[in-house]
Amino acid sequence: MGLQCLVVRGLVKEVEEDVNKFLASREVNVLHMAQSEHGEYVTVTLLYSELTPLS
Repeated sequence: MGLQCLVVRGLVKEVEEDVNKFLASREVNVLHMAQSEHGEYVTVTLLYSELTPLS
C-alpha cells in the first residue's frame, strides 16, 4: 500500500490522545512526523504506510 497522511489539530492533550488512539488501533510504519504550533493549538502530521500482516 502507498503512503498515507494523518493530520491532527487541536489542543496538545487532544492531539496526543488522537495520535495515541490511531497508533494503538493500526500497525503502521511512521515515515515522517512534523509538528507545528500556532497559539495554543498544535498540528501533528504523520506520513505512514500500513504494515501488511505476513501470511
